[in-house]
Amino acid sequence: MEDLDTLPVDTLPEFMMEREEAVNRILHGTRDPEAMRRACERMDRMREEMRQRVGEVEFAVDLIRESRDEACLWSDLADHPGDWTS
Repeated sequence: MEDLDTLPVDTLPEFMMEREEAVNRILHGTRDPEAMRRACERMDRMREEMRQRVGEVEFAVDLIRESRDEACLWSDLADHPGDWTS
């Protein structure tokens, strides 16, 4: 996967120009289907490169469990406010 530090020098201006164009489209509320398609392809490629490098990463399940457990804790505290203040 490439990042700004590993991009070939001649690619950096192209990347910066593409980013500026994307920001301008956002600011003006316009959509470019071709740019969106290229971005999707690039994200898919980056995702696959990451999967090949580090394997499957399933942190979403842990985050969901953690937030659920925290929500239960806050719910219990709200139901029994005197239990945690004494």
